[in-house]
Amino acid sequence: MTSLWKEIQPSDEYKVQLNGQLSEHDRELVSFLYQPLLGADAISLYHLLWLEVERYQLEGEPRTHKTLMDLMSVPLERIFQARIRLEGMGLLKTYLKTGDKKSYAYQVQPPLSAKAFFEDPMLSVFLYRQIGASQFQRLKKRFTVSYDNLQSYEEVTRSFQDVFYSDANIAPHMPEKVEDGKSLTFKGESRGVAADFKAFDFHALYAGLSEAMVPRKTLTYDVKQLIVKLSLLYGLSEQEMKSPILSSVTEEDKIDTAALRKACRDSFQLKTNSALPALKHFAEQTQAAQKLPDSEDQTLQYLKKSSPVQVLIDASKGVKPSNAELELIDHLIHEKKLPDEVINVLIQFVLLRTNMKLTKGFTEQIASQWVRIGIKTAEEAMAEAKKEHKNYLTWKKSGGSKSSRKEKTIRKEKLPDWFTSADDTEEAEDPEFLKERERYLKERELKKRKAGEE
Repeated sequence: MTSLWKEIQPSDEYKVQLNGQLSEHDRELVSFLYQPLLGADAISLYHLLWLEVERYQLEGEPRTHKTLMDLMSVPLERIFQARIRLEGMGLLKTYLKTGDKKSYAYQVQPPLSAKAFFEDPMLSVFLYRQIGASQFQRLKKRFTVSYDNLQSYEEVTRSFQDVFYSDANIAPHMPEKVEDGKSLTFKGESRGVAADFKAFDFHALYAGLSEAMVPRKTLTYDVKQLIVKLSLLYGLSEQEMKSPILSSVTEEDKIDTAALRKACRDSFQLKTNSALPALKHFAEQTQAAQKLPDSEDQTLQYLKKSSPVQVLIDASKGVKPSNAELELIDHLIHEKKLPDEVINVLIQFVLLRTNMKLTKGFTEQIASQWVRIGIKTAEEAMAEAKKEHKNYLTWKKSGGSKSSRKEKTIRKEKLPDWFTSADDTEEAEDPEFLKERERYLKERELKKRKAGEE
């Protein structure tokens, strides 16, 4: 999955668009049928995006993602995860426009009707598996109403031509078209969860099904959609789908969809000894720590190209940053408006100076100073960090407070090369500097162990 910080940031703009007017009935459908599958964050985001569009309108005003973070009181990572869940379930479409700055358009999609939802081969099974039989039947009953099929009646409806006629003697005057950028209000229709035909090889399926056994005309577009969804739902390969398809072909050379669904379910239960499959979400992969570069030139390129979160993960040997650390990085990006490369240098500098603790107060103090003196590049930030560290060592030598605690010998790790230059070699080997480095490495090891226990 794409790294969160490479795809979206708090300062990125977005606007909301509705794919047709939504009703209170749609709100019920989303809350009762989709929330058990998606979770509270995703449904809260759906409702919030919907409410950003005024009544009887189809589009809202541009805002930044920081607005969503404030309104939902959650970090950007949770908003991003909620967004992609809505996308996967067919409730949201996302569009991106690039230029001087990134701008997103979130198009809110209407939910499936209750009838379409309970007839969907995947969604109905996942909901049943999630909430159980009694709750499933209760929800189904909630959306079940009396509806006579009128088979005992004869339709006597009159046609348009029976009621109206056109006066051809009047010169026609067509109204002007709706101007570009505007639309008449309309009621959107949900397509539900789209079947990914790329994930299923129909050529492999056809290879084991002769035309005589399964005529190709029986595999209509709707049937193919059902086959792909059942394959995904029950984890059946192209080879394993052949038997259920063969068993569902009728004498009229048509596919009995109910028989196909039952045959696939039987194959799944036979293979796994499980009643029904459960819906699982792809968790964002824990980002592996990169090997830190050796030379100062390589370090500079690393700091210029990496995201602040990745730099922090690498400094912590792959441990994911805490929410407080992510919020601090948000603040540096959105409020201080520092470039990523400058924030990366700042993170390394603060960690080295504060025994691997990304303390908010000290970080903001240095960030404010760098904003005032106009630091814009990693090179400028590295030069200022070196200067600051020299001043710190001078203060220590001139009588600054010294720790009397006896430190244990610990494994030594290499510091970033940019932190000391060739001119600073003697100064870098100063006993106070070595003692400081040992404290930093010890605290770093303790922090990593603590994060691993959590």
